[in-house]
Amino acid sequence: MAPGMPERYQGREEVRAGYRAAWGASPAQPQKIHDVRVHESIDPEVITVEQVVVGTVTTTGQAFSFPVLSVLRVRHGLIVHVQDYIDGLRVARTMDRPAAVVAGLGASQTEAQKP
Repeated sequence: MAPGMPERYQGREEVRAGYRAAWGASPAQPQKIHDVRVHESIDPEVITVEQVVVGTVTTTGQAFSFPVLSVLRVRHGLIVHVQDYIDGLRVARTMDRPAAVVAGLGASQTEAQKP
């Protein structure tokens, strides 16, 4: 989970608002999604989607390509829940922010040690 981002989005409007806010605040601007593979599950409401998001980091001009795994719950044709999984260290390196990740890990350990 990225700092400041919710663990999951619930409901259509929360999904829309969350994605707009996340991508809008990021210098990583996606331009296309490809290699989309949808996997059904034994729960008829749940699907897993593999995809690759490709774009550019606006602050550096560096291209990126991140594989993303999304788990979605769809009810009556509408997304009611989505949770994404992405390689956070790869994203941090692309965004030239590995130090921020290391600092965040230290903060997480400090918080975990509090009584």
